[in-house]
Amino acid sequence: MDLSPVTPDSILITIIYTILLLWGTWVGVRMVYQGFRRPQELLNPLFGNRAAIIIFTYHLFIVSLDLFVCGPLALHYNSSLWYWGGSIALLMTSLPLVVYFNRTPQSFGKFIGSWIRLRNYFEILLHVLVAAIAINWFYYYGLLYWIVAYRYLDVGPRRMLQSFYNTPEKLAKHPWAPALNWIVIVTIYVLTALAIYHRKVIYAAPPSDAMPEHVAQTLDWTLVVVLNLANAIIVWVLIRKYTGPGPAADLIPRTEVQALK
Repeated sequence: MDLSPVTPDSILITIIYTILLLWGTWVGVRMVYQGFRRPQELLNPLFGNRAAIIIFTYHLFIVSLDLFVCGPLALHYNSSLWYWGGSIALLMTSLPLVVYFNRTPQSFGKFIGSWIRLRNYFEILLHVLVAAIAINWFYYYGLLYWIVAYRYLDVGPRRMLQSFYNTPEKLAKHPWAPALNWIVIVTIYVLTALAIYHRKVIYAAPPSDAMPEHVAQTLDWTLVVVLNLANAIIVWVLIRKYTGPGPAADLIPRTEVQALK
């Protein structure tokens, strides 16, 4: 495993980075538990729907697989095929959440909702830009441990600070809380970018210069294509379960509609 330099400041930053990652992961796992067992406790009530929480659970699984398994292995072996294969899988599972379940403005306020929307556009453009230029493994490393990891890094603090204004009464008592929340999550975003750029997270590192670039074989291409095709089918089926047969169902016999449900 490739490691970044070990120094007193990198040890401290690695500890903080890891705590934020684990905190965000715990919040995601807790949301899954709430969706299946205690939907009344959910911050996003849409996940109280059985099909919706299954979509979120699957998304959480793919994000974790890309961040903790596929991405690091792709970096270690200099495999651009597996790196982008994991990124495509992550994107496919993210789209349903953006289209159907994005309630960030309602949950955290318009201020933070607008920030997250702009951040999403920026991150998509950044991925496109990196994909369009010649392979630079430092950029790939940065995308994984900054952009992808940030899906977990700000979740814990954002949820904690949201508890200061999650009712009209609390908001009236703490009118400064939404701005503070925004400042905190933007600070985490910027400081994470700096920490990753300067290689201050010990277990996050670009590939070794001594490692030759992995040359994808037929088996690699087959696995990446098949796995992403299977992932796309799973996502489409889950969306279909959530949205129902649609208005065109009126054009076919009722017995067939029932069979499709």
